[in-house]
Amino acid sequence: MAVSDFIKTVISNIKAVSSGYKREKIKVKSNSAYLKNIGGYSFWKNTPETAVPEYQTYFHVHDFLDVCEIKNGKAVAPNGRVRKVLFIGFDGMRPDALPYVIQDENSALTAYNSKLNFSAINEIAKKGGIYISYCGGEAGTDTQQTTSTSSCWTSHFTGVWGNKHGIITNDDTKNLKYKTFALEYAQKGLNTCIAFDWDPFFDVNLKEEIKYAMRNSLPIKFCDIDRAKKAGNTQSAVFNNFVSPNKPSVSAPYDSGMRDYIVSRIENGDDIVCGIFDNIDSAGHMFGFGRSTQYIGTVINCDMYAYSVLQYVREREKNLNEEWLVIFGNDHGGLGRGHGNQTLEERTTWLATNIPFDKKYYSNGYDGFTIK
Repeated sequence: MAVSDFIKTVISNIKAVSSGYKREKIKVKSNSAYLKNIGGYSFWKNTPETAVPEYQTYFHVHDFLDVCEIKNGKAVAPNGRVRKVLFIGFDGMRPDALPYVIQDENSALTAYNSKLNFSAINEIAKKGGIYISYCGGEAGTDTQQTTSTSSCWTSHFTGVWGNKHGIITNDDTKNLKYKTFALEYAQKGLNTCIAFDWDPFFDVNLKEEIKYAMRNSLPIKFCDIDRAKKAGNTQSAVFNNFVSPNKPSVSAPYDSGMRDYIVSRIENGDDIVCGIFDNIDSAGHMFGFGRSTQYIGTVINCDMYAYSVLQYVREREKNLNEEWLVIFGNDHGGLGRGHGNQTLEERTTWLATNIPFDKKYYSNGYDGFTIK
């Protein structure tokens, strides 16, 4: 087995069991002051009490695109410019990692990325903002879902919690009643894509949506960037090949492969580009979420990778009459080497965007677990 294949297998196995991670196995305790401490950062546009449910990403995208007229496969804004969307996910990046890449006035940490002007998160926050967010549904209600990869990213993309889109754990499949915004706009004629390098997100979680797109020949790409194509004409081979790139990325295990794929879709002219960096989460599972050297190093790298992507967006806005909504965010946090449960460290997330969130999407009276 090649080294890259071995890394992929280990990472996939770690993520697959994360939703069932038992607290006694990691021998760490939730910190009841965690959300309060996070709220003390100077860069937030909101407060813990007004934390944004992560599913509001969906409505932020709709606010930006729904004022447009779809002409010849392009979303044309009232000002005549072509509108496009870039969504980059930082899987498993806790908000207390942000001061390592964006300077916080109340922290002694030196955020070298922003100090050297190489921070993507800082770049878009200067125009829009960074927001405290949360995942996991409203604890103790029928909206509660695991603080895990599948349910959380799907909430970002569909605008609802798992009790509606159908994914509560990593083992569930999304229904077609609540479609991702990428699929919705593909149905309207825009070229869109969702890319990841974790097989179950496509093979299990989004498989019905992918089959729907295949049946209807929609202009959407679901891409597992390190997947190889299969020979044969079986149903599984056809499905596999639909989500396989022409050439698998050998650098996918290091996130630079995702950066390169996102850039390729931007250069191709896609209207909505969604890609997820996976290895912050992987570093958390292997070395610990929060303060481990490996975890923080991966955060710093992904922030710089995203910065290089922004340079392509900037050039297109300058030269091609385009204007872009850019959204960065994470799916869940982590505690010890796991996540999936309802601790503050796992539930508390963040969102950054170059266009401010409408305050109607803020929660009211959020206490870390539910809205009062």
